[in-house]
Amino acid sequence: MKPETGFYTRAHSDSQSYDFYRAESENAPLLLYVHGGAWRYGDKESLFASENGVHRLREVFHEAGFACASINYRLSDEATFPSQIHDVKAAIRHFKKHAVNFGIDPARVVLAGGSAGGHLTQLAAATGGAGDLYYDGEESATSPALAAAVSIYGVSDLRTIYDDRELQGFPRVHPDDEDAEVRLLGGQKPGEPGSQAEMNWTLAHPYDLALSASPQTFAPTYFLHGTADSVVPPVQSTRMYEELSARGIPTSLDLVEDAEHADIRCYADPHLEKLKAWVLEQIS
Repeated sequence: MKPETGFYTRAHSDSQSYDFYRAESENAPLLLYVHGGAWRYGDKESLFASENGVHRLREVFHEAGFACASINYRLSDEATFPSQIHDVKAAIRHFKKHAVNFGIDPARVVLAGGSAGGHLTQLAAATGGAGDLYYDGEESATSPALAAAVSIYGVSDLRTIYDDRELQGFPRVHPDDEDAEVRLLGGQKPGEPGSQAEMNWTLAHPYDLALSASPQTFAPTYFLHGTADSVVPPVQSTRMYEELSARGIPTSLDLVEDAEHADIRCYADPHLEKLKAWVLEQIS
């Protein structure tokens, strides 16, 4: 199934483009996917075809009656944070604003993301109705609030990834790191006093937002994570799940036994069927 393509900002840049897979019926729920890649690489085309099974999300949800979409966003070599979450919010607003043209129900938008995309998905779930320009990027009459969110081996606290690896018995340094967090946030932790990097190191963590969350401020969120993930340790998801659960926010956690980061086993049918059932429950 070839997607429709377009842009979700007036810039008409590939960095702010989308692929859209139309549902067979009108007023369909939308699954909007944010790709991973350490905020410095990756592409929306992974939802069309992938080696690790990401495209199975589209297949499973499209069969369930969803429209599906995947977006590109500005990577860290083009723009530092919070540009990435601004792009995600702009895409959500675009699909909602043009819901009739896309044949979707703007009240049933579900955001999903893997790894770096999972980080951005969690941030969007935590700040959809806050009206905070740091996260939203601009004022708009169209709310970026979500019906639900899905974080797949996503980052919830950029400050603790290295310590969490050691905590869970993994090597502290991974060959693919390449200072991904520093590149994203614009400088070494904690950033120069008064700098944008300092603000980013303070505000870019979904976990902090979970500590003060409520069912009114944080969208229902599902976590899918491999127990053998040596890049983003699974505790990054289990902590979030525990905090949201304690605050009465609808959430669920699926740990995939022995699965590494971006492991094809995360997209096996039993896990995707469980995920689909949870999402359908949230949007019903």
